[in-house]
Amino acid sequence: MSKRKAAPQTATDFPKLAKPAQRALQNAGLHQLEQLTNVSEAELLQLHGMGQSALRQLWQALEARGLSFREEKKNRGSLMDKTIRAHLDNIRSDDGQLQNKAHNELMKITEAPVGWAYEAWDELLAGLKNKDNHVRAIAAQLLANLAKSDPQGRMLKDFEALLAVTKDERFVTARHCLQSLWKVGAAGKKQQEILLAGFTRRFEECVIEKNGTLIRYDILQGLRNLYNATTDEQVKGTALALIETETDLKYRKKYASVWRK
Repeated sequence: MSKRKAAPQTATDFPKLAKPAQRALQNAGLHQLEQLTNVSEAELLQLHGMGQSALRQLWQALEARGLSFREEKKNRGSLMDKTIRAHLDNIRSDDGQLQNKAHNELMKITEAPVGWAYEAWDELLAGLKNKDNHVRAIAAQLLANLAKSDPQGRMLKDFEALLAVTKDERFVTARHCLQSLWKVGAAGKKQQEILLAGFTRRFEECVIEKNGTLIRYDILQGLRNLYNATTDEQVKGTALALIETETDLKYRKKYASVWRK
């Protein structure tokens, strides 16, 4: 008796997702990214097996194609007003003036804690890998600012993605991220610990990089900013220990000057 052949799987252009998420989409009759433009993020999350990680992968895949999920007609419970939503959309605008205005306004707003951080978090996280280096820089700076608005501690798992931007192919983008990272450490003790570890690692490995001395200076300036904000002696001790590892006396004096201000 011949075995019954399994039904062939429908071809899909989704990114590689975890098995539960793949089954959730298949069971819902969703096989192509184009179909997701008719589905909202909230509706996808209601599918059994669909989680935030898979949703983020799909969001990134859609963005790469210039597509997006369907917007909610009624966004009940949202803490984000229309102006903030427009600014977040304009981060990815081709109009440089709109992009700069959105950047400046959002940076001002996020200097204080905001209640809508998680509504923007995933799209900013995806923005760290956007093809436009301006988007990458803005997303990194905003995420660093939003660390103070992160009661769930999402930054603890997403910090490495942020730190990776300090190695961006465009040094100006890497530097904008690097100069903002200290704000993560000001958000709490655990955040401070991951920042100190990340800064220490970057300080050590950047010695072979083209802009290594500037990277080291920015790291030490960031630690100084963090110390000014927290007065935590661990921060100062970390900075002074890093300075002592510099073998070039000229640069050691330059770095030490940050702590004599």
